[in-house]
Amino acid sequence: MNKAKKFLGYLVTLTAVVAAGYVLSNMFSEYLFQPWTRDGHVRAQIIKITPRVSGPIVELPIHDNQRVQKGDLLFRIDPRTYELAVEQAEAKLKQAQASELVKQDQATRGKELYKKDRGAISEQALVRKKNDLLVARANVQVAQSNLDKARLDLEFTEVRAPVEGYVTNLLLRYGSQTVANQPALALIDSDSFWVHGYFKETQVEYIRKDNKAVIKLMTYPDAPLEGVVESMGWGIAQQDGAPAADLLPSIKPSFDWIRLAQRIPVRIRLTHIPDEVDLRVGSSASVFIETE
Repeated sequence: MNKAKKFLGYLVTLTAVVAAGYVLSNMFSEYLFQPWTRDGHVRAQIIKITPRVSGPIVELPIHDNQRVQKGDLLFRIDPRTYELAVEQAEAKLKQAQASELVKQDQATRGKELYKKDRGAISEQALVRKKNDLLVARANVQVAQSNLDKARLDLEFTEVRAPVEGYVTNLLLRYGSQTVANQPALALIDSDSFWVHGYFKETQVEYIRKDNKAVIKLMTYPDAPLEGVVESMGWGIAQQDGAPAADLLPSIKPSFDWIRLAQRIPVRIRLTHIPDEVDLRVGSSASVFIETE
């Protein structure tokens, strides 16, 4: 009787061990072939709004974190200097055109005079008049180009949103001085959101393009997002090996008993976003990929 109880106990224990091993084996297999990571982040294209001309801001109709449509006015730079430049360029164009008419008239008269009486004007003088006309025409072209540039600069005093998105971290104020070709504010493109999942290098072997992905944001744990693998990074920065003194590689000594796996970025294109979810750049996410 005691032997039967012992045998039954051994059998129950063995069954439990086998079952636990089976469960652990399935979990490990799923971990390898259905990779997931908690190290994911929401990303988007961030456009640096950069004015093309310098000057103080005289109109600022936006506020921080505002959603704007493509073409909306973000800010206006004082246009008076550039309006004056347009007027000056227009006057110089008229002056150049008048000079061209004079040179044209002189060249035409010289040509007619030469036809009537070749002794009345020398060939050298006739050639000089033709050259003067060519220079006058070139001056008209230069004046027209300067006028086009002045008009373009005046148009650049109105800075508009190139895409639909969100104004973020607005530090501009009325009267702030903008500098040409220096970023003035950031605009997040609302149509460019994606998710980067950083998977261990031991997990990326079975990840392929167009694999389905499920994303759970820490902000909305009960509203999963859907997506597909769009691409996978081909390289990451190395901590060791950068040139140091004498251009030799700088290698830090390592005393770690465990070698940690590197993280490879996997880009996820979002295909379904629940209505209640508002995506924000930098939000944490868990990413699960369904491999074949």
